[in-house]
Amino acid sequence: MSEKMTESRSFGWGGSHGTSWAVKSLARAGGLAVAAACVLCAFPAAAQPPAPTTPSTPAPRTPAPGTPTPGTPIESPTGVVEGPTPSGTLPGVQIPGVLLPPRSPLDFLYAPPAQGPLAVTPSLTITEQFNDNVFLTHSNKSFDFITQFSPMVMLQAQQPGFQLLSSFSFTAEIYAKNTELDSAANQLSFLTALSYQATPGVALSLTDGLTYSRNSNLAAISGVSSGRERSWSNVFAPGATVQLTPRTTWRVSGGYTLERFGSGTNSQNSDLYRIGTGFGYTLTPRLTLTADYNFGYFDVEHQPTAFNHTLRFGGTYQLTPTLSVTATAGPSLTLSNGDTEVTPAATASIAKQMSWGSISAFYDQAIGTNGGFGGITNNQSFGGSLAVTTLMRGLFIILTPRYSITKTTSATTGASKSNTDIDALTVSLSARYQIARYVGLVGSYQLFHQTGSGGGRTSNSLDVDQNLVTFGVQFGYPINLY
Repeated sequence: MSEKMTESRSFGWGGSHGTSWAVKSLARAGGLAVAAACVLCAFPAAAQPPAPTTPSTPAPRTPAPGTPTPGTPIESPTGVVEGPTPSGTLPGVQIPGVLLPPRSPLDFLYAPPAQGPLAVTPSLTITEQFNDNVFLTHSNKSFDFITQFSPMVMLQAQQPGFQLLSSFSFTAEIYAKNTELDSAANQLSFLTALSYQATPGVALSLTDGLTYSRNSNLAAISGVSSGRERSWSNVFAPGATVQLTPRTTWRVSGGYTLERFGSGTNSQNSDLYRIGTGFGYTLTPRLTLTADYNFGYFDVEHQPTAFNHTLRFGGTYQLTPTLSVTATAGPSLTLSNGDTEVTPAATASIAKQMSWGSISAFYDQAIGTNGGFGGITNNQSFGGSLAVTTLMRGLFIILTPRYSITKTTSATTGASKSNTDIDALTVSLSARYQIARYVGLVGSYQLFHQTGSGGGRTSNSLDVDQNLVTFGVQFGYPINLY
């Protein structure tokens, strides 16, 4: 896990090997600070960005963060798009275990709100990052200063009965010490969330999220790190809801989770297929009861095929107009290589809209994998988000913690992979201050802490700690296409 990944540099920057990495880091950080200072001087009204012009057509209703409409993206009252997954869960998807990787710092597009029904927003973020454990090792840690350039583009379409949010970004990195890690694409992300009201009684949704990174914990669905290695994951989740009667709805949804890792000894690729169906019955205007059945087919490298059947019961209760709670639970049966294991499955979420922003939390327990370690595991994920949007004009702060517990099941075989239990904590704190209409200062801190045992590894070999501190400036300009 501690082996460094060496590859050719995609582009050249930096002096000779005799140049001090510290001097280069300070020079680049100073240049970034000068750029930010120039921006501040160029825009004297920084503290009070101009209000957006009133569009000629009525703007669509903007849901508040933490209270998503099923199948639609989440937007803040400030117009900053958070994406549909502030807590890792997918909107409108009722299958346990269908999650995205834990949220990483500065992974959403900070841009002014779209002023039309169809808009595209290109942006560029320039940041300087301090990483105290570049190779995600337990001992012999190596720190570095990293200059990052992140071009992004976002497409928004908002029509009656139709909403689309699609964004793409990649990050080029220049390392002060470990220059062999320089690359024009060390990180890449793509996210699309679509909802369509086909008829008054039929609603369709589709979510697709792709994450690529040289750090395994940024791409693993469970948030587990198997070291610094190439890793990418993709989550594809379609869904449909049919209003059978004024009180009864029928849901059907699917999920395909793909995870690929480098050629390291700790890596196993996996393909997880899930499909689910269920019914909801509105008992009272505030209470809806639900019953769901979900089937999973798990294809993990070097492991026998596993089948999973899950039956869940629960409901959704609207405590107040701004507070809602959802909870479901039931037995989960896993069949693999002649073995049968019964484990609990559960999902729960709570969302509250506040005068200063919003707060939400979720819990998910389901059968899945533990990232690059690849065994069939019983995964528990706790997460949430806290968004502050009205503390100061132009200031947006979001805190997104997530804690994952993965425990090996009897479906996992092989001496090197069995009994590998891992706990991983990811906490991201991001902030943005809009100093001008199309310019913002950004900063973030991310903590990653992992502990593990088993799998024939020495004591503490799975333990990892990493701190990331990032600051920079972002430029974004929305273009109304229609």
